[in-house]
Amino acid sequence: MSPLDVQLNCDNTTIVQPDVLVVCDRSKVRNRYICGAPDFIVEILSKSTKKKDMFIKTEKYMNAGVREYWVVDPDRKQIIVYDFEHDEYPLIYGFDAKVPVFIFGGECMVDFAQIYEYMSFLYEQ
Repeated sequence: MSPLDVQLNCDNTTIVQPDVLVVCDRSKVRNRYICGAPDFIVEILSKSTKKKDMFIKTEKYMNAGVREYWVVDPDRKQIIVYDFEHDEYPLIYGFDAKVPVFIFGGECMVDFAQIYEYMSFLYEQ
């Protein structure tokens, strides 16, 4: 549960707090932090974190061994998916899409249309 520190390289020099994460290897889960790269990370962009999430964290996550990284951009209503495990170019989905989770072979899907419908009141003027 957030906030939760993630020590990407199991040291005190690279600590991040992703918005959402999945860790498949239970040995990485410590008492109050994660030691090592999570398998799946989602960051939700805000004005204060946009540059860090889009550039700095993308490179850190890729180099640390994160298998899949999603960047959710509420302003543009899109999801940028980095499948680092398969060295795929980023895929971009709209908020009207069902987005496959590649670390689960695409069998798990996140229905952003349903999420957007539920949260649409936040976008009303």
